[in-house]
Amino acid sequence: MELYFSNNLKKIDEESYSVFGYSENMLMENSGNGCFREILKTYSSKFLLDARFTVVCGKGNNGGDGFVLSRYLFNAGFIVKTVILGEINSYKGASEDNLNILIKLIEKTDKVETNEKNSKFKIIKITGENDIPVLEQILDETDILADAIFGVGLNRGISGFFKTVIDKINDKSAIRKFDILCIDVPSGLNADTGQYMGAGIKNNIKKIFTLGGLKAGFFIGEAEKLLLNEKTVLIDINQPLWLLKKYASKIKLINEKEIAGFFGRRKETGTKFDYGHLLVIAGSRGKSGAAYISSYAGLKGGAGLVTLATPSGLNNIMEEKTCEVMTYPVTDDNLGFFTENGAADIAKNLLKGKTAAVIGPGIGLKEETKKFLYKLLREIKTPIVLDADALNILSENKEFLKETAKKTDVIITPHFKEMERLSGIDRKDIEKDTLNIGKKFVKEFGVYLILKSSSMFIFDKNSERIYVQYGHSPLLASGGSGDVLSGLVGSLICGGMNLLDAMQSAAFALYYSAKNLEGKYGDFGAGAVKIAENIPKAVNKLIRNNEGEALL
Repeated sequence: MELYFSNNLKKIDEESYSVFGYSENMLMENSGNGCFREILKTYSSKFLLDARFTVVCGKGNNGGDGFVLSRYLFNAGFIVKTVILGEINSYKGASEDNLNILIKLIEKTDKVETNEKNSKFKIIKITGENDIPVLEQILDETDILADAIFGVGLNRGISGFFKTVIDKINDKSAIRKFDILCIDVPSGLNADTGQYMGAGIKNNIKKIFTLGGLKAGFFIGEAEKLLLNEKTVLIDINQPLWLLKKYASKIKLINEKEIAGFFGRRKETGTKFDYGHLLVIAGSRGKSGAAYISSYAGLKGGAGLVTLATPSGLNNIMEEKTCEVMTYPVTDDNLGFFTENGAADIAKNLLKGKTAAVIGPGIGLKEETKKFLYKLLREIKTPIVLDADALNILSENKEFLKETAKKTDVIITPHFKEMERLSGIDRKDIEKDTLNIGKKFVKEFGVYLILKSSSMFIFDKNSERIYVQYGHSPLLASGGSGDVLSGLVGSLICGGMNLLDAMQSAAFALYYSAKNLEGKYGDFGAGAVKIAENIPKAVNKLIRNNEGEALL
C-alpha cells in the first residue's frame, strides 16, 4: 500500500475538482458517510443506540467532514452534540453548507416535537476561553467523541484557544476513558512528519478514519511510537484512481503476501551450491557473540554455505559454538581483534567464491581495526552488508563509504544513533524527518539503507523506492537483533534475491520470527539467538499462511 504526504493529497483534491469536475461537497459527503459506515462496523447496534456522541468541529474542511458525520448520526437516531469552534458565519464553502443543513434539521425536528425541544441533537458553540467550562460539562457526558478539529493541512504550532480545547479533550479522555474517533488525522498531528504541533489528540484513540490516502506521518516520529498506524482505517472517498496513482509518494508498506512470494518454495533437488556462500567478518575480544549471532542468522536465513572470519584469538571459541558455520582464523598478531595484516589474509584466502559479505558486527573500534576495514573494502567486489562497528568506523571517513559504493553494491543497516554519526544530523531530527533524511543520504552516498528503529525504513540507492516495515515486537528490544538482521540480509542475497527484495524480506522475517515467539516468551527474554533459530519455522508459516494451507 502506498503512503501519501499532505502535498500529494492536496494535488489530488485540486485535480479532482479541475480535471474531473468533482466538487468539495461531494468529497465531504463521501468522507462523512465513510466515517459513519465505519462506526457501524466498530460498535454494536445496542451500544450505539444508548451512546452519547460529541462531534467537535474546527473551522476548516475537517470540521465540514464532522458536520456530515453528525448528520448521518442524527438521521440514524443516535444522540449527538455537535460542537462548533467558531461563529456560524466563520464557516465557508462546503463546511458552511453542511453546517446550515444541520441547523435546518434541528429547526424542522423541533417543530414536530410536541412536548420539548429535541434532546437527541444539539449544536453548541464553544468559541473562547470563557466557554471551556461548557466544553468540560459536555465531555463529562460523552461516550464517543469524533475529533474533526484539524485535518491533514496542519503545518504550524497550535496555541491559544485551540490548544486549550485539544488539551482538555485529551486530558479528559484519559480520565473518563471515552473513545475518540479521529477524522483523517488526530488533531495536532503533522501528517508528514508524525510529530505533534504543540498540542494533540493522543489518549484513548479508538480509530483514525483517514481519508483518501494513508498518511506517511502515521509511520514515523511520535505517531509511530503511539502505534497510530494500528488504529487507522483507510476511507475510500471515491477520488479518481488515476490521481491516486499519479501522486503516490513511492513509499510503500511492506506487504506480507509479497514477502511470502519472495521466499517461495525451494526446489527439492537443490544443493548447497544453489544458495550461495556467505562470508561474515565479525567479532573481537569481548564481542564474540555478535560474530556468532550474525553468522548463525546467515545459516538460518538459508545461505548454502556460511564462513565466519574472526580474529584468530577467538577461533577456538567460535569452533566450539558453531557446527554448520565454518570458521576461519584471521591473522590478528595475537591481539584478539582485526589488524591491518588480517585484511591481506582475507583477500588472499577467503574472498574467492563468496556471494555476499557481512562486515562489522562486534569488530570494535581499535585503530588497527580501522586500517583493516579500509584495506579490506578496497578488495571486495561482491555485495557488502555493513553493520555496527563498521559503520562507526566509516562515519569518520564518509568519502570512503561513497567510493566503496561506486565499485560494488553496499547495504548499510544503522540504527538512529549510528545514522546520527554517519549523517552528522542529530538523532532527534532524524526521528522527526526520517524519510527525507534517508532519501537524501542514499542519493548522496549511493548506498542501500535499512534505517532501524522499532519500525524499519528501507531505501534503494537511488531513493526512488522506499519501504516501511511497520510491524513491532517487544522481543526485538534486546542486543543482537541488528546482528540477526545483517546476517539475514546477506543470506537472502546468497539465496538469489535481489538486494531490495532481500532487505525487505530480512526486515519482515526478523519481525515475524519475534512475533511468533511472543506466545512462548511474552514481552522479553527470548534473545537474538532464539529469534534467529526460529527464522525457518517463521518463514515456513508465512509461506503456508499465504498459500492458504492449514497449519498443524
